Amino acid sequence: MSVSICQTATTEDHLRAGEVIAEAVARLDRKVLLLASGGLSHRFRPLAELRDRMAGDPDNIVTPEARAADEQRIAWLEEGRHDRVVATMPEYRRFAPEARFGHYLTLAGALGGAECAAPGRRFSAYESGIGTGQVHVWFDRPEAGWRHAPVRR
Repeated sequence: MSVSICQTATTEDHLRAGEVIAEAVARLDRKVLLLASGGLSHRFRPLAELRDRMAGDPDNIVTPEARAADEQRIAWLEEGRHDRVVATMPEYRRFAPEARFGHYLTLAGALGGAECAAPGRRFSAYESGIGTGQVHVWFDRPEAGWRHAPVRR
């Protein structure tokens, strides 16, 4: 099943869509894989700059501030701090995350929203895609389940 991301939805709308998906999956007698495919900060470099900025080096992210915001969220995801990612969406929107980060937020909603504490494992390096932030992160289901209080540091 393919799920489209509404470009005008709010953080709460995306989280609720994920909850609805989780409710439907809970009624099935099978395993389901939900993939969230979208970028982090999402502003492309101007065409005239692309030739010199095509490489995936994170230095090619459109601004140092966007890179820092992406790297902070990646660190939180690796720590299982989905609560921090969700709580800081208003600030993160300054960096125009792809589709308002709806891909991730829908996945997070399916896994418990801000209560999800599944730590992420990187499957790729953080890199630039013509100025946008890109990374692949996998979330294994914790033994205690998707929803539990994360360890606070």
